[in-house]
Amino acid sequence: MAEPLPPQEFALLLARAGISLPPEEVESLRQAHAKLAEMLALLRAPPPPLAAEPAFAFRAGEGA
Repeated sequence: MAEPLPPQEFALLLARAGISLPPEEVESLRQAHAKLAEMLALLRAPPPPLAAEPAFAFRAGEGA
């Protein structure tokens, strides 16, 4: 799992965006930011080849 940004760095991002939140919400958002960063990294990864898709591998009527 990705590590959350340090509190000072996250506070800087919020300040640059002009966002002011209560401390509890800032910490919750800081933790969620790490999870969001992981999901975005998965979206940027190259997709698997179409041959890996089960629909391309399955043939109706074939099998045991």
